[in-house]
Amino acid sequence: MLFLGPIVFVGIVGTHHEAVEHQLEPSLEKAGVSELAIPDDERAAIVKHTAASKKVVKSLHVGGLIAGQLTGSGASRSFRIVIYDGDGNLTTDLDSPIAAKGLTKGNIQMFETNIADVAASGRPAPSRSSHTDDDAPPGMGGKQVASAEPADTDDSAAPAAVEKSAPAGHHDRSIHVRAGLLLGIVGRNLATDPNTVKTYSGSPVGAGGFEAELDVGSRIHVAGSFEHTFVMHTPIGSDSASTAIGRAQGYASYDVVHGSVALAPVVGFGTRYFSIDTTSMARSPDIEYQYVMLGASVAKPIGTRWMVRGLAAFEPVVGGLVPPMLPDPGRWGFDVGAALEVRATAHVFARAAFDYQSFASSWVSHGGATDAYPTGMATAGATF
Repeated sequence: MLFLGPIVFVGIVGTHHEAVEHQLEPSLEKAGVSELAIPDDERAAIVKHTAASKKVVKSLHVGGLIAGQLTGSGASRSFRIVIYDGDGNLTTDLDSPIAAKGLTKGNIQMFETNIADVAASGRPAPSRSSHTDDDAPPGMGGKQVASAEPADTDDSAAPAAVEKSAPAGHHDRSIHVRAGLLLGIVGRNLATDPNTVKTYSGSPVGAGGFEAELDVGSRIHVAGSFEHTFVMHTPIGSDSASTAIGRAQGYASYDVVHGSVALAPVVGFGTRYFSIDTTSMARSPDIEYQYVMLGASVAKPIGTRWMVRGLAAFEPVVGGLVPPMLPDPGRWGFDVGAALEVRATAHVFARAAFDYQSFASSWVSHGGATDAYPTGMATAGATF
């Protein structure tokens, strides 16, 4: 689909906002609104509706922005919704009473109704005002005050002042692209039984590459990466031979759990290779593992900018290059990794990651081998 930019929800300002944000997660997902972590001071500026608000919204380069604010306490609590267009103009400002324990069914219906048209159109809808704020700057909608019923009434009815035009079956199908450059180190440790092949142990060397990810909505992810050593040599007798270690893989995942923690099964295909540019018989043989990825990933936000990620996968080997002097072995592998990611701005991210991939080979009547590849990578990239 074509759009001017994503519609984002940046959170809620006020005491005990976490519980209310959790209540709104299903509504945001249904409307196709992405959640964006921003610093607390920027979120506070947005709900104040000042000149600073417009500047913050424009700096995020989004198609529209939704934020909330909790005020009062006990039976006098209120929930306020503000919606801006991509140019930083305030288009919606709604305020309604809520129960002491959180949003009522009527509050959630009001929220869904007022964000549905925004998300469906790809830009904030015109203001639906119950009265006009004469002090509003030109081009901004007047302030809306919703006539939501008090929390102790029947909350199954939607507020009378809010239109009931939310499409109940809308799903998030917006598309976002992430791309980054990789820079780090990779090593290799091949341990073998005596009757198999020559062992190999190499200190970590520099490597680089790239990665890309396509996100469809908030749950579907399709990603791929490639990495390769820059300069590597292996001593062969009195000489040294140019050597290479590399990996390429692609996979897809779907968030079966999507909230304060995201959990997703992962399915994909990859190849890991090692090669030495020599014909010497004293070398460790070239090898390649073509494998299927069957695993799971987890992601946990820490604050507004940080994210911890993890991956574990079983990787049965289905093809690739094997040592020619032995019968074909049985081979399988596994991969575990962890990463710490920071969102520097709305579109720029950086990540530090460690990964350990290992393959086991076994030959009938000959023994076995383990082939491990510890990897550390730093990534810098952008999201669109």
